[in-house]
Amino acid sequence: MSQVLSAPRASDAAGRIPLLDIGPYLANEPGARAALARAVEHTCRDTGFLVIINHGIEQHLIDGTFAAAASFFDLPSERKLTLKVGDLNIGYLPYGAQIVRTSKVHVNTQPNLSESFYIVNDLSPDDPRIVSGDPLYGLNKWPAEMPEFKAATLAYTTAMRPLAARMVSVIGTSLGLPDDYFVAEFKKPTTTLRLIRYPSHATAEDNQFGFAPHIDTNFLTLLARSSLPGLEVRTTEGEWIRPPHVPNTFVVNTGEMLGRYSNDRYTPTPHRVINDNNTPRHAIPFFFGPGLDAIIKPVPTCVSADNPAKYEPLLYADHRRKLNLTNFDHRRNTASPAPRTAAATA
Repeated sequence: MSQVLSAPRASDAAGRIPLLDIGPYLANEPGARAALARAVEHTCRDTGFLVIINHGIEQHLIDGTFAAAASFFDLPSERKLTLKVGDLNIGYLPYGAQIVRTSKVHVNTQPNLSESFYIVNDLSPDDPRIVSGDPLYGLNKWPAEMPEFKAATLAYTTAMRPLAARMVSVIGTSLGLPDDYFVAEFKKPTTTLRLIRYPSHATAEDNQFGFAPHIDTNFLTLLARSSLPGLEVRTTEGEWIRPPHVPNTFVVNTGEMLGRYSNDRYTPTPHRVINDNNTPRHAIPFFFGPGLDAIIKPVPTCVSADNPAKYEPLLYADHRRKLNLTNFDHRRNTASPAPRTAAATA
């Protein structure tokens, strides 16, 4: 049995992860942006996690994406492996292919007990970035016999992009920035929809998790509520807590790039996944980051003479490349020393 299950179980959030109604903000009601920004600032200075309701994403899009994930993972292994990830993290990632070596919060020695399917910014074969062979971009991999899989996941991604952009905007407001501060760097955002299946944790080895303790390395993550719990968040006091399990909500959490932009005012919070439900669990996290050509550097409102910038400017593409070469065995085994070969993933 995994060591983690012999430890005390995570407790409920007890107010540390707030439930926020963003409907008034999305409707541009007077005062709603400022009120939401204050709430966002409070939680981003604490756990970095919040739960949003009245988000505007139709439930049939969420249900369709969960169904698409389940249908894909039910395919025979040999079929899934024909869509295996290659030079870029696009397509199927089988069990045992990811060890979160970059984690700053836990020494992860075992691969995640999960399988995944990555869907990135969808490009056509005649897109200039594909035609030119730009190593930063690649085509999504689709199971041809499942047209409903592509339709459901792309419809979901299309709906999620504007919601994520609105959350980025209110985060900017919470940092004292103009409402449109991040628009330019997120004009062509980096998005990844990662479909995940976690088997029962009963099969886990020592120091193995469905997803090992880590921080997200993008700007923002939006996670549709699963029918089964499994996500756990570590507070600054070291306690593991569970976000409120409320129907028709999204869990939203900050990532490493927001930490850099905010000069560590908003530090990303460690979290993990343990599926102790004795049945498979699915998750569909949507990762949102700036364009690959964005230069990540602390924003003016988070830098002063008494609080100088802690980070040098960072090209987001370089960050993605380094991360993926470290955490994914297929990338480590075929790593090229050539610069700027970042995967268009989160």
